[in-house]
Amino acid sequence: MIERKVRKVYFRKGFLLIVILFNFLFMLSFVSCANVGLSPAKMSFENVMRNGYSEKTAVISADTDYLINLELSARGEIAEWLNFTKKNITVSKDKPYYLKISVTPPSDIPNGNYSGFLRVLTSSLDGESGEGVVGKIISSLDLAIKVQVTDIEEVSCSAKDFDILSVEEGDDIILKMNVLNSGNVRLKPTVLVEIWDQDQIEILKTEELIANEILPTLDGNIEFRLDSKGLDLGQYWSSVSVLECYSNELLTFDILKEGALTVKGELLGILTPGKMNVGDTTTIIVNFKNQGEKEVEAQFKGKISLGGRIVQILESEKLNIGINEVDKFNFYFTPQKAGQYVISGRVYYSGKKTFESSAILEAISDKNFISKLFLPFIYICFILVISILFYKIRKERKIYLNKLRGLR
Repeated sequence: MIERKVRKVYFRKGFLLIVILFNFLFMLSFVSCANVGLSPAKMSFENVMRNGYSEKTAVISADTDYLINLELSARGEIAEWLNFTKKNITVSKDKPYYLKISVTPPSDIPNGNYSGFLRVLTSSLDGESGEGVVGKIISSLDLAIKVQVTDIEEVSCSAKDFDILSVEEGDDIILKMNVLNSGNVRLKPTVLVEIWDQDQIEILKTEELIANEILPTLDGNIEFRLDSKGLDLGQYWSSVSVLECYSNELLTFDILKEGALTVKGELLGILTPGKMNVGDTTTIIVNFKNQGEKEVEAQFKGKISLGGRIVQILESEKLNIGINEVDKFNFYFTPQKAGQYVISGRVYYSGKKTFESSAILEAISDKNFISKLFLPFIYICFILVISILFYKIRKERKIYLNKLRGLR
């Protein structure tokens, strides 16, 4: 009789334990593990000078349809001089992140080979995946990095994409080119410009120009502005040489009558995140394209309104935008109240202005904050309940067994 009661008690306890375990496993079904990818799998920086610079790019991706948060950190003996663009990033299947990684060895480090790695760590929680709150299993991935430090200087570069624009009388002549610094020392290219007459008989103007510094492994878009005073209307030739790169190009351009070149521009749009939380800061981007035949000086003027009231005036600095170039005006905004904000304005350029454009930004309260805190609390409670239940079952079983032995 006593044994039958003991069995019933154990059966009830066991059934309760199965129900609790089923619920716990059901909750675990909402936990996902994101696979993160790194390309390349290894990275090597060769012939880097002490106190020098070298840069490469890695692609970080994930197999999820929603954005996941990643935390980046430098490890190993190169950790103190291993740099990357951001320490916290978000990626998804459709939005990989192109991470710039650079090394800057200190001036007192000996020559030799050094190693380290970049650790990519997934976050434990990531808000919503479209089906409610989802937990992530924390995982890490390492990118092995090797650096060769040397004191042998190597000057090497190449120049391309030479261009000189035709301008109206009195405007500056604009000279453009691209220079890649393929050596291991910082480079300030020297550019020699000679302007010849139409028959290429006489040199009318000579200038020696120094470009801005270009770091090793990087390329720089170089632009110079030359005074056109003393040049009459007509065609001219220009010999352009980049001395350090042993590059030379022959170009031609025209000095035209005032008003001969078309001035046209378009405000392509105002970009916002669409939705954001109150108190967070976001970037508002205004894209403008110069569709004309000459460089323009452009400025964006606009406002941010909530319920018909202006909460912030937007006025950018003036930018020089080249032919067929798209440039952006950036503004920062932090909404203090929930609601729909209207961002509107237009671009003023070379005495003209674009059509007015607008965008909507909705500021909301962070409703997921409680859920993000509540999910770990649920896991902890389940673990505590199961632990207590096991303890009580073992304790009661021991008591029943002792009573059963006493009766026998």
